[in-house]
Amino acid sequence: MINIEYQKELFKNHIATFTDFGNIKILDFKRPDSSEYRIRFLFEEDYYRLHISGDLGELIASNYKNMCYEHFTDFVHNTGYFEEKIDCHNRPIYTYDEEQARKELIEIFDECEMEIIPYNNGYYSCDTEARDELISDMLHDFDDDHGFGSKAYDLLSGVDPDCWDYIGRLGKKKTGILELYMLAFELAQKQLADKEAENE
Repeated sequence: MINIEYQKELFKNHIATFTDFGNIKILDFKRPDSSEYRIRFLFEEDYYRLHISGDLGELIASNYKNMCYEHFTDFVHNTGYFEEKIDCHNRPIYTYDEEQARKELIEIFDECEMEIIPYNNGYYSCDTEARDELISDMLHDFDDDHGFGSKAYDLLSGVDPDCWDYIGRLGKKKTGILELYMLAFELAQKQLADKEAENE
């Protein structure tokens, strides 16, 4: 997960500029002397579509009414709502942690007192050693991008036919990229508002 306080420090020398072309509105947030951590929010207001581009990745999101500059604050503190509106992106929103997945599986087995039934050559029983061996086998094709692979689904379904309801969530963690986009938007908008207040 991204450390938001640390990210604020990386944005502290950024300058926000807003350009209004009518149906197209652009909010740029970047350091004058560098492209590092630059980000652009381009709103196609006639199609309620947002394009995010720059050093922090690319994303397109759309909605039927509030994906526009004036209403984008609806999303700033609700990344779950925003995530539902994403059409495509090139930075992962989630990652999967193997150790966390292992712990969560152990909790599931312990809480449900799930019996580890024999499979294949029948070398599993229902003791702790067998449970740990099963979990190790399940983690064989685990990866950071997708979590458990097909082998884990096959193995766990032999123990718990309802595993399809939860196995895809085990070890899943937010990367924080959406929170980072929202932080950049919020900081840029605040900077523009402060400048406007100074000029009044």
